[in-house]
Amino acid sequence: MTEQFHDRHLDLFDPTVLEQKRVTLIGAGSVGSLIAWLLIRSGVRYLSVADMDTVSAANICRTIYRQKDIGRPKVEALKEILGEIRPEAQVFGHHMDLRHRSDEELAEGMLMADLVIATTDHPATQGRIAVLTYSSVPAIFVGVYARGTGGEVLFTLPNQTPCYHCILGQVRGEDGPDRGQTDYGVATGQLASEPALGVDIAHVTSCAAKIALGLLLRGTEAAAAKVIDPSRNIIFVGNNVDWIWRQPFESVWGRAERLDSCICRLQPGSSTASLIDLTAVD
Repeated sequence: MTEQFHDRHLDLFDPTVLEQKRVTLIGAGSVGSLIAWLLIRSGVRYLSVADMDTVSAANICRTIYRQKDIGRPKVEALKEILGEIRPEAQVFGHHMDLRHRSDEELAEGMLMADLVIATTDHPATQGRIAVLTYSSVPAIFVGVYARGTGGEVLFTLPNQTPCYHCILGQVRGEDGPDRGQTDYGVATGQLASEPALGVDIAHVTSCAAKIALGLLLRGTEAAAAKVIDPSRNIIFVGNNVDWIWRQPFESVWGRAERLDSCICRLQPGSSTASLIDLTAVD
């Protein structure tokens, strides 16, 4: 099965590289479920997924979930779907609220990965993951803008790039597009679901998946690896004519420098409890 599975990947990359990589995905919603689906189909075999939510009827129109999954934990449904695509894949689902886990617990799981992908729609959690991964493991942070006008994908590499907070603080700044309204009616800081077409979310997500493959294949001759340039580590993916996009489907790369006052100056292992406000730049 494994040899046939990669028949259409021949000459694109060495399948044995992806077969050995471990990916941790935090968030299994519209972006997270699709990126997991794309990575498993591309040849990733080891995937650990964390999410606190269950599948609802409203999720069906823009995720990979099915009607029969309604009411199930997303991580449980996702594991089943991915197992049907590739039975030999090892997918580990963790139905949990990361806010109730300590930095030490989170770091222990994430630092075993070759890549961490954060798609939580929870600004404070995105920022926390950024701090815990920055000095040790490559990470990707994905966000879709209100009404699906576009989105952003940024990546960090230990000791090679500015951190998540440096990048967003400089490159998106105060004039960036709206990420949507916060709160589902409880004081969690979670971004409320915004109207958005599944195809618009998929466009941003496919860019994130390609960047993920590029990071996993770094150091090889694969064309996907050439996508990665540490000097330009955020891409703004447009679906409409809006903000910096002059035409539909235009994408713009951004560059940032490491800021002296940024949280990435924290010593490795510092607790995120020392950060005053992780939500200010997201």
